[in-house]
Amino acid sequence: MAQEIMDLWPCKKFRPYLCPPQPTGPPPVWASTQRARLLGPKPNATGPRPRQTRPALGQRKEGERAERKDELMNHLLGRGVHIPRPAAANRGGTTTMEAAAISNPPSKRIALVTGGNKGVGLETCRQLASRGLRVVLTARNEARGLEAVDGIRRSGAADSDVVFHQLDVTDAASVARLADFVRDQFGRLDILINNAGISGVDRDPVLVAKVKDQIEGMDVDQRVEWMRENSKETYDEAKSCITTNYYGAKLVTEALLPLLLLSSSGRIVNVSSGFGLLRNFNSEDLRKQFDDIDSLTEKRLEELLDLFLDDFKANLIEAHGWPTGGSSAYKVAKAALNAYTRILAKKYPTLRINCLTPGYVKTDISMHMGVLTPEEGASNSVKVALLPDDGPTVAFVHLLVRHKMEGDISSLPTKRVAVVTGGNRGIGLEVCRQLAADGITVVLTARDETRGVEAAEKLRGMGLSSIVFHQLEVNNAAVGGMEYAQGVDANEEQFVGMDVLQRLQWMRKQGRETYDTAKNGVQTNYYGAKHVIQGLLPLLLSSSEGKIVNVSSSLGLLRFLGNEDLRKELDDIDNLTEERLDEVLASFLKDFEAGELEAHGWPMGSAAYKVAKVAMNAYTRISARKHPALRINCAHPGYVKTDLTINSGFLTPEEGARNVVTVALLPDGGPTGAFFDEGKEASFV
Repeated sequence: MAQEIMDLWPCKKFRPYLCPPQPTGPPPVWASTQRARLLGPKPNATGPRPRQTRPALGQRKEGERAERKDELMNHLLGRGVHIPRPAAANRGGTTTMEAAAISNPPSKRIALVTGGNKGVGLETCRQLASRGLRVVLTARNEARGLEAVDGIRRSGAADSDVVFHQLDVTDAASVARLADFVRDQFGRLDILINNAGISGVDRDPVLVAKVKDQIEGMDVDQRVEWMRENSKETYDEAKSCITTNYYGAKLVTEALLPLLLLSSSGRIVNVSSGFGLLRNFNSEDLRKQFDDIDSLTEKRLEELLDLFLDDFKANLIEAHGWPTGGSSAYKVAKAALNAYTRILAKKYPTLRINCLTPGYVKTDISMHMGVLTPEEGASNSVKVALLPDDGPTVAFVHLLVRHKMEGDISSLPTKRVAVVTGGNRGIGLEVCRQLAADGITVVLTARDETRGVEAAEKLRGMGLSSIVFHQLEVNNAAVGGMEYAQGVDANEEQFVGMDVLQRLQWMRKQGRETYDTAKNGVQTNYYGAKHVIQGLLPLLLSSSEGKIVNVSSSLGLLRFLGNEDLRKELDDIDNLTEERLDEVLASFLKDFEAGELEAHGWPMGSAAYKVAKVAMNAYTRISARKHPALRINCAHPGYVKTDLTINSGFLTPEEGARNVVTVALLPDGGPTGAFFDEGKEASFV
């Protein structure tokens, strides 16, 4: 095996670990070649360069290769530095990896985690050790790293199961010492988790200390916005972010690659972020370059990062289509790390090399404003690290389910994941079935655990193995806002010959609306759906093709409102806010209780159901405007035979579900903020 690896890198930068020291002379040059400037000369720092003078991305202008050294790589590696091999006296001669592995073969898998002294990194180490792996916890600060190891050992890990080694991912000598340590102690490495990272912004430490008081009551969007407003991006911070989050991970990976290749199941997990998705780039040319893995090279990636830093210094980030809206360097560094992951996976098909977003976690980087605990975020990293040997490689993993799920999770990262509320019967059950039949992993949720488990088992019995159940209380997935007497005759024969209006009229006569049922209808059909969306929103934003489908109704069209001013206000999406929607719903319930619905222009007959669906339609449009990267739409499945309609509808649950699934599976780049009536785009009015 050692000879095969030597053939891959004959006495180049990795061979010092595999062969005797080479004759004295200049070390192999890495990072000292002159960098190509494919997009023209460096911008004048004293003023912006006109956009039209910049050649198109990817074009070379004859003779325009800049002669300056790559500042960033020199900062990382030093000019012409190669990874040194320690003196033979310190290593017992010229022992190769293979010999070390034979003399001291570890019986457990060996995992190494960078940035392991706190947050997600610390919890990743803890969870790996608890699963029987031997863990090398690394951190820049030695005192904190040793303290972290001691904490894991106190929680039950054996002393030999977790060891510490100091590591500065931006220091080549530090990385080399780590590689030597792993080789000498274990002879190989099975799992590398590149977790170390920095935010790339400057924050007021006094403000950070008071952050919990500041964010009380904020939703996810408000927290992210608050964090952006209270963070300052400087050139030095941006440069450090690129250095650590991209080049640091790359340096560690390349130093440990020979050891990973000696493993029978080598894995690399690069901890990335939803911020690193290419939809955050505003330039189509940049998106294409980062996504063109067949042509993209590591050298070109470095050139693109140089261009970003040049544009950052010249204040041309927005003009040249780089990510904006805060944390620009962090977004670019993670996009580069994602691309590097794909390049590596293509180059080394015997390894499992993936990147993932652990979710929006409460850590120092997020100023502890996330929605997931470090334990939950780390569990996602561990799941990817422990995927089976035939699991995916070159994947970006986003786990849409926070809680532990029943069934085999090994297939989750290779498939799209859908969550369906109210999935134990009717339209919801059929939506789950049809999505699973389309190859999607489905999380079927229901309030009643027994019925939910039965529904999931029923679908699995049909051969749909990618169904998992999770109990969810949303009061109910949908309610009609009516109180019906027991024993209502729902025999379908009585509906023969009735049109839609006659059937609806019959249904209204079977029940009555009370203030309690109206309040419950608004709470479930609007606020219940909204709370679920807000809880899953960070995970949806981590997806490369996030979609939200709110099952609405034609009864929620604005035409049912008798108040013209209110119709106009709810249709004015440019100015409508969620706060105003709350006020409208509060006014409706107040008028309902006072018996003044008709006087104030509210709908009559199934009033609460109609108003809740009107509000849901408006919220869908507000959300679509706020999150343009997602596809967020409403779907009216049609008048379906379900418990909600006392089986008085025209369509079967299968037909209604098909209309919902059609919207869920719209192609990327399809409509957003739209209303679909039985699968066809229609008006909200």
